[in-house]
Amino acid sequence: MNRLKHCFLIALSICFVSIIFFSCGSSRSVAAATDYNSRKLILRDEGLSQLSYVDLADAKNNWYLTVPAGRDLQLVGNGRVLIGTGTGFEEREIATGKKVFELTSYTGTDSARRLRNGHTLLTGVDWQEKKGITLVELDASGTQKRLVSFPEFDYVRLVRETVSGTYLITAGTSVFEADANGKILWRAKITGVEKPNAWQAIRNANGQTIVSAGYAKNFQVFSKDGALEKTITGPGEVKPNFYAGFQVLPNGNYVVTNWQGHGPKFGASGVQLLEYTSEGKLVWQWKQDAEKFSSLQGVIVLNGLDLNKLHVENSKGVLEPVK
Repeated sequence: MNRLKHCFLIALSICFVSIIFFSCGSSRSVAAATDYNSRKLILRDEGLSQLSYVDLADAKNNWYLTVPAGRDLQLVGNGRVLIGTGTGFEEREIATGKKVFELTSYTGTDSARRLRNGHTLLTGVDWQEKKGITLVELDASGTQKRLVSFPEFDYVRLVRETVSGTYLITAGTSVFEADANGKILWRAKITGVEKPNAWQAIRNANGQTIVSAGYAKNFQVFSKDGALEKTITGPGEVKPNFYAGFQVLPNGNYVVTNWQGHGPKFGASGVQLLEYTSEGKLVWQWKQDAEKFSSLQGVIVLNGLDLNKLHVENSKGVLEPVK
């Protein structure tokens, strides 16, 4: 009986160790799937007019290049990233940062975005002989295919195409949705400061619109009827200053740049890359190297994305390749 009891205890111990080992192994797998230290990033630095590639796991892959001033950045396929410039846009190799294409004939461009149909949408204000916000759609040859204006607005930052083909446009103190013919379908007012200079808006699957609200120092989340539902910011130690370009990750989290100011002397100011859950919990932050950065304005987290495909936001607001 004692021998039988001894064998039973040994078997029980083996099972217990196996369970612990399996659990630890599972934990490692989960950790690996969310390993922030393996992230690869494309960053746009307004303070230095710089575009960078940052591999958090292997710094020898990093590069930092001066680029023209401008706004927005996007994966456009063939291993390229598109950046808006003051005269149109550029396309650069992600591997090296080398410029491989540029359009320079649209002086006054505020931002540029590649649409699902492969055309490029340029944005400006009091531009192209039109009053207010004006959007110009160009095909691959640079031929103008569409021009639409919104004369009541005197300020613009980024534009995002929704899955239904409408545009979400940030316009200083407001964000609005319009169709390709210029009809305004929805709008909301940014709160918190007199001149927030709202930056970017994305629509999610619930019909909410998430806005990085610039000098309001937060995200503002609006309902289908334009009511403010909640804000996301902080904590104070990251020094919230101006919430700019952001990306919705597949898990629903938001990674946002926390811009700190114009010019080259803000590298030590604040924590300029933040990740929040959709409930508002800060789950990751990346403190920039003050010797290499000044003031981050745009970000793409590349992990899980196909660099050979054009990416746009899907119905959940998450980047997905255009087939």
